[in-house]
Amino acid sequence: MLAALGSAIWFQRGTIADALAEMRNMAAGVVALLVLLGIVERLTRADILRRLLGRPTFGRALTIHDVGSAASKGVPLGGPLATGLRWSIARDASIPTTTFMSALVAYGVATTYVTWLLPLGWLVADTTQRTATTTDVAALIAGVVVLGGSTLFWTVMLGSERVATRMVAWTDAVGARIARRIPAVGAHDPGAALLDVRSSLRLAARRPVGLLLQTAVAQSIGAAILLVALRGLGVGVELGTVEFLRIYFVVTLLSSFVPVPGGLGVIEAGLTGALVAAGVEPSTALAGVLVYRLFTYVAPILLGGVLYVAWRVGRARDGCPGRDLGDDLAGPPDVERHVPARRRVGSPATGRGAAVGIE
Repeated sequence: MLAALGSAIWFQRGTIADALAEMRNMAAGVVALLVLLGIVERLTRADILRRLLGRPTFGRALTIHDVGSAASKGVPLGGPLATGLRWSIARDASIPTTTFMSALVAYGVATTYVTWLLPLGWLVADTTQRTATTTDVAALIAGVVVLGGSTLFWTVMLGSERVATRMVAWTDAVGARIARRIPAVGAHDPGAALLDVRSSLRLAARRPVGLLLQTAVAQSIGAAILLVALRGLGVGVELGTVEFLRIYFVVTLLSSFVPVPGGLGVIEAGLTGALVAAGVEPSTALAGVLVYRLFTYVAPILLGGVLYVAWRVGRARDGCPGRDLGDDLAGPPDVERHVPARRRVGSPATGRGAAVGIE
């Protein structure tokens, strides 16, 4: 992947040089607006997680979110590392593990839902201004099938007591096997934890609109950053707003299937190529995309790194210098672990409600 990226940079070095020259000529007012949008995007995403985690301090929610984002964007296959780091910070804030798990699942599902909903919606809006092609129809059908399948899956997973009972039994069986090899695992009740997570997700499924709207706003701010950058570089009527939004969200969706940290190289190539095909000059398109990635890829990594260092320094100052990520994942030493009481599947504690749009 690095070799391919290096080759692309070498062969397009002339266009890259022209793009960098255009970036240097961007007006100060446009740069200020981009900075503002970048800040609002980070705050919006952190607020989503804060609400799902039970409203810890905003600074702690921002740290949990952006440290994980930095790991997932900056490290190959960094998803597990991002989850581990977020879990460490959440434990440090006394956030229960089941609350953390349900928040990550709900946030992930909401992100996936919106990642499909937005391109589907803007594709429909774009086809009202032109004749729909076979590709448009196929994309619309694929989007409807995926969203319908996802809705059905979560409806069954959260609404069926029979499925819940089987999942608990399977989880307990796996936990018992692991406990025979690692006795410390036997101090936990994974089935009860699964029911707690399921209960939280069912509550989130009762109020899906707010979560989906906030997630859509966060993703739309990313589109606004790129559009403002392009307008600031002189792109005008040759790129309509609806056409741009279709291009942006479709490329963002497609790039999510490529297992590259933060879509590095893939998003740049995809967005630049699509914008050029829409009539934007290659150097201008690349300049806009580079500015966009500066605020949505580079800046979050830097911010996450700073927040991680600040968190570690804070822990050391509070007298916890010796603990690291591995210690956090193993749990606090010399503390008796609490085994949660098993809830009966289908009890009022688990709640009822349609499992639609919990993303």
